[in-house]
Amino acid sequence: MHADSVAEKALATTEARLRALLEAAVDAIVSINERGIIEIFNAAAERMFGYTAKEAVGKNVSMLMPTPHREEHDDYIARYLFSGQKKIIGIGREVVGLRKNGTTFPMELSVAEALVGDERIFVGILRDITDRKIAEHALQASKEKLETAVAELQAKNDEIRQMSQQLWLAAKLASVGELAASIAHELNNPLATVCLRVESVLMRTPPDDPRRRALEIIDQEARRMGNLVTNLLQFCRRGAGQSSTVDVSEELTKAVELIEHHLRKRLINVVQEFEPNMPTLFADRQKLRQVFLNLLTNASDAMPEGGTLTLRLLNGKMDNGQDALIIEFVDTGIGIPPEHLDKAMEPFFTTKEEGKGTGLGLAICRRIIQEHHGSIQLSSELGRGTTVRVALPIRHGTNVRQLREKM
Repeated sequence: MHADSVAEKALATTEARLRALLEAAVDAIVSINERGIIEIFNAAAERMFGYTAKEAVGKNVSMLMPTPHREEHDDYIARYLFSGQKKIIGIGREVVGLRKNGTTFPMELSVAEALVGDERIFVGILRDITDRKIAEHALQASKEKLETAVAELQAKNDEIRQMSQQLWLAAKLASVGELAASIAHELNNPLATVCLRVESVLMRTPPDDPRRRALEIIDQEARRMGNLVTNLLQFCRRGAGQSSTVDVSEELTKAVELIEHHLRKRLINVVQEFEPNMPTLFADRQKLRQVFLNLLTNASDAMPEGGTLTLRLLNGKMDNGQDALIIEFVDTGIGIPPEHLDKAMEPFFTTKEEGKGTGLGLAICRRIIQEHHGSIQLSSELGRGTTVRVALPIRHGTNVRQLREKM
């Protein structure tokens, strides 16, 4: 009897210690049998779920779970006892708990199993992670807010960088304006003298004189040089142009004729593909001539070994759907490297040798085309040539051919 008494006392002491540990635990501890019936429900579990131990012990543990987990729990235990396939036991996972008042909350659950005699029991340790989830959500929100702020800052930086480039360009253009004004002053007098002398010689040259055509070309080129200086000044400060009706096919033909000797000398064959009955434009004739001559000269420079320059004139559309006249300059030259294509029309950018280009030609062309509400695009392939596509909107109210048809 004495041995039995000692054993009973030791058992009672162990149970008391176990009970003390259960009640002192910060985490909720819930023990169930093979049928899912709650057998142990410690003080932390009472605080977590809102049930007293008396209310919970003897009830199915599914009472602590929201739908649909409540309906699935007993089937899970049965499948585990039958197949041994674990989903939670010994692994741990985040689950959702259901309080007595009907509210749900996130919790961390780890489950262990043990054999007590012939019966298997499952012990779950649960921790309320509501505060952690709130902190995680707050952290995620802060992260997203920070990412938004960084993106906005990057956008501001890009805007500042763009403004800085514009200011730098404006400073360069101001310097060019001063230089252009000086050049204009120095060139205007000799150009005027050349024009007057050529005009005087032309007046004394009969129309059938074979030398007259050469003199006319000199006269036209001298006047064009004066216009180039004027247009350089207009590039630096916008000015009012003189618009009139323009036959683009006629202007293109004249432009080719003006530099025909230059093209022939470079072994460049010019092919004209003009659609018939093209409408006229309301435009600044002198500025369009400057664009055409510039693009023709650029194309010839791109074909140092000769080649073919195809000029196309056709009806088309602007990006906004407005009727447009499309002009294409297609050369078979050396092409433009891909890394230079986007910068080709920026002021002062040039791939030509030093002393052979100012980098203003295409920039002036773009400015003039934009002043006419048109667009200019480049496409190129190294070794196969470049295409310059100019689109100019057709203003039907000033279309000469249509006006004549109405008369």
